[in-house]
Amino acid sequence: MGPGKGNESMRHSRSYFLAGSCALFCACGPMEESVDPPTTDSDSELELSQDLNNAPQCTGPRFVADLAPGTGSTNLLDSAEVDGVVYMSIVYGPSLDTYYLWKLEEKSGGQDLHSGWKATLLLGNLSDAPKRMTVVGSKVFFILDDGIHGSELWKTDGTPGGTRLVEDINPFGSAFSDNPLNPVAVGKTLYFAADDGTHGTELWRSDGTTGGTRLVKDIFPGLPSSSPGQPLLDGKRLLFAADDGSKGRELWKSDGTSGGTRRVRDIFPGAMGSSPDQLFRLEDGTVFFVADDGTHGRELWTTDGTKEDTELVEDIRAGSAGSDIAWLTSGKKKLYFTANDGVHGSELWTSMGCEDDTRLVKDIRPGAMGSAPNELVPLKGNVILFADDATHGREPWRSNGTTAGTLMLADTHPTSPPSGYGPTSLVAGKNKVFFYATTPDTGKEPWVTDGTPSGTRLIKDLRPGPEPSISGDPFPPFVVGGGATFPYYNEAVGVELVWTDGTASGTRVADINPGPDSSSPVAFRATHDWVYLVASDGIHNSEPWALSVGCFPKN
Repeated sequence: MGPGKGNESMRHSRSYFLAGSCALFCACGPMEESVDPPTTDSDSELELSQDLNNAPQCTGPRFVADLAPGTGSTNLLDSAEVDGVVYMSIVYGPSLDTYYLWKLEEKSGGQDLHSGWKATLLLGNLSDAPKRMTVVGSKVFFILDDGIHGSELWKTDGTPGGTRLVEDINPFGSAFSDNPLNPVAVGKTLYFAADDGTHGTELWRSDGTTGGTRLVKDIFPGLPSSSPGQPLLDGKRLLFAADDGSKGRELWKSDGTSGGTRRVRDIFPGAMGSSPDQLFRLEDGTVFFVADDGTHGRELWTTDGTKEDTELVEDIRAGSAGSDIAWLTSGKKKLYFTANDGVHGSELWTSMGCEDDTRLVKDIRPGAMGSAPNELVPLKGNVILFADDATHGREPWRSNGTTAGTLMLADTHPTSPPSGYGPTSLVAGKNKVFFYATTPDTGKEPWVTDGTPSGTRLIKDLRPGPEPSISGDPFPPFVVGGGATFPYYNEAVGVELVWTDGTASGTRVADINPGPDSSSPVAFRATHDWVYLVASDGIHNSEPWALSVGCFPKN
């Protein structure tokens, strides 16, 4: 089996994997610097194919449960976790037409790594998948079309009897579209956008009871929809875009009451609307978004939830063209993002919410082309990104928000890498960032950085030589504490599981499906004690497994 077969298997698995009221204080001024095969027994455990981690609690991947009957396979669609208990929305393969909701509970609550799991079927033989699973307190809400009521709001308390329809919000059909927004939990209340067949799609709330499930406000009166955008939780209130039919699509806020749900500001006067999007909140409570006021184009704005302090931060690209803002990322008290000012091309910018502190960080690629930064992720107040300086090709960079503090971390592929061979998949862990990069000598392999050039390195050549162990369309690293896990390919073992602390000596692999056949593992949920994944061991098709969190460093 070659890389093509492994890639196909991993992509097939991923197609079913669905990978949170304050005033704004604007302090303008200077910026801050800164493996034996398991048996068929469900309690079976894999030996590691390399040396065991020194931590006694790291025992390698363990088989959890055989959910799909016979030769069927479990294909994950969505998941949630409540106090260590994992809920899985799945579809059985190979037919891929029957859906189920399962609960997985480790019997000892993490006290005994050998106690095994209890699997409970909560709903089965469904023609639609439970989706948008959201935890509120000890319950999990989700959206489901049961074939009777249409797509409606459901909940579960972890028991079959406690898994039920909350309310038939739309008695004429479905309350939710095929691709609904993600509901948002605020305390003990769930907020979501739904259509009751009378008021159109509007903002709703639910405490899990019929009486406590109600329309918050009919923003666009009557049958038309205000079509609320994805809400941003700002303290105990929500900020979102909506269209009231009069002022167009503008920024709104809600405290969960009709009277407390109102437009923040008519940014683009008249019926056109400013169409706010990319709502983003810093750790200090500063809220940014992108909107078009009809004069400056789509530019960066900030709000504290009041009309008076909802303001354009800066007209980065003078005039009405807009500056193509993207990749909003937190630097604790400052925002990192990409923008095009019409002179330097797309480059890295930063802002603390005022015009005086909003600026181009560095012209990484001098001239109008721009370095086109992407995949921005935060690291200890700094930002890690990929950018192309026109000399080294697309490589990893770090910035602390200053020109001097913005530098290339590594030239992973001396001379510009060929198209499609640049670094990918930046994922931030605790005090380090994991990614994949290609070198002529190793092919595409896992890398790590602590934000310094000396701390940016190849973790390990998992497939020695120039051939890659990481597929061309890989799953990103799944970060756990200060480590990560991901699938890799090697001719001897196929597509299998690797986990690492970011060092070669701290990198372990397990041949879940012994020999050259692949287990095609995909990690999907981490709890306090376990990292859950789906994989095939050659005896069972794709089913849930678990790897102890003790296999990963805390920092």
